[in-house]
Amino acid sequence: MLTRILHENEQLCTLVRSLKLDLSAPQLRHVIRVADALLVTDAPKTLAELRRQFVDCVDPSNIADTLRIAPWTAQAIRQPLMSLMMQVTLERLKQEGQDLLLINLDDSLAVKDPGTRCLEAVDWHYDHSHKSRKRDRIQNGMEYLVCNIVAGDRAFTFAVQPYLGERTVRRLNRERSPKQRLHFVSKPRLARQILEACRVLIPAEVAVRVQFDSWYASADLLRYIRRQGWHAVCRLKPNRRLSGQRVDQRGLAQRHRRYVPVDISVADGSKRTYLVRSMTGRLHKVPFDVCVLVSRRHYRDRYPVYFASTDLTLSPQQALQGYAKRWNCETDNWYLKERLGLGDFRVQSYEAIDKFCAVVLLSLAYLQWRLIATTDSKARNCADAIRQHRDEHAEDWLRGACQEVLASGDIEAVLKRFLPPAA
Repeated sequence: MLTRILHENEQLCTLVRSLKLDLSAPQLRHVIRVADALLVTDAPKTLAELRRQFVDCVDPSNIADTLRIAPWTAQAIRQPLMSLMMQVTLERLKQEGQDLLLINLDDSLAVKDPGTRCLEAVDWHYDHSHKSRKRDRIQNGMEYLVCNIVAGDRAFTFAVQPYLGERTVRRLNRERSPKQRLHFVSKPRLARQILEACRVLIPAEVAVRVQFDSWYASADLLRYIRRQGWHAVCRLKPNRRLSGQRVDQRGLAQRHRRYVPVDISVADGSKRTYLVRSMTGRLHKVPFDVCVLVSRRHYRDRYPVYFASTDLTLSPQQALQGYAKRWNCETDNWYLKERLGLGDFRVQSYEAIDKFCAVVLLSLAYLQWRLIATTDSKARNCADAIRQHRDEHAEDWLRGACQEVLASGDIEAVLKRFLPPAA
């Protein structure tokens, strides 16, 4: 099998050193190797497969023990990484002369094989984005929340946090000692914890707008956001009450009013026109006015979409154009699951899985950090950063093999070391 990595990537090591992680030297070495190998292989990212990418590496059980039994937590990586990504985002905001920071929240599902039973973070979940029949929307996998922060035209992943359902927590706690028991945290509460981590890192003079879908549009979260002096733009379910009346019924009562055409730039650079009506009122248990937008794709659209904005000064164009940047969360989810193997873990305990997720987040943050630092005009997205990373390893691997051949004169011995037989 062809190996790919002779030495750890220097730029990745530079980023990790700047984080000053509270890890021992062996733990840090294993974390760097896992993050490095995640970027160079397209195969399923099992620990055995990651180990095969190295010319010289320890047994995969040593890497597994770093995740399973080593005395460190995912917060040892996640917390310094949050600080770095927020610092990079604020610097980018200052460079572009802007004063608005967007915080996007979303959840997703890393699907596992239906036969997977013993991995603690894996359970059955309803996948509302699944396009097939309703009975097939129950998927086995790990659910997680992702937070994305946007400064101008650049987006950075701030947090990736696994989520455990209440029944899953109860089931796992039956087999745990009192000191090891897990605590259930609902999705809105988990989103609030992520926002709290953002709050302590954001200067008071920076304007913040939080954006999320209807699953998080609770009165508690909206009140929390306004208490911080921030604003929110979110999607609403049609049965939410606005000034005592369902939002969809209030929308029908506006049929006599003209639509406002709003042109929104989407991810591929094209523009789409939506027909929008606005109305103002108070949502149930929300002690301040909000602007609700009723959006249709065309005049005969029977299923309008409803949005709420706590900033009454925003025009429909500004609110919806900003909300369109939530697409960055979908881009993050694609890289996390398809390119970096967030759902490819094989470790059993929740704590080990949480550590693996933190290392995957480290790999994605490295790609985004590298895009900011690069001078290559061709590097425009994370896929270009992955290509550069692999090219550097290929050059280093070939140079190392040639140098060893020149030094030893034994081609067969070098081939045996650099091209070990497939296991």
